[in-house]
Amino acid sequence: MIPLVEESKDLFENFRVYENCYFKCGNKTKFWHWRTNQPICKPCAKKHKVSEVEKCSPSYKPMTKNEYLKS
Repeated sequence: MIPLVEESKDLFENFRVYENCYFKCGNKTKFWHWRTNQPICKPCAKKHKVSEVEKCSPSYKPMTKNEYLKS
């Protein structure tokens, strides 16, 4: 299972769009994996592993989970 973080309501209100799931299942999602910065829907998070998800870019340096949760 892939741990997910919910997109903030403020961010959604600014952009008015949910992203397509990384696994191309067709679902739009407000959840994402914080270590790879990839949008992933809940059903796909349940059936896939973190090792299957690539970072959004090779140079991406994620904040710690606590830093994300505080922001």
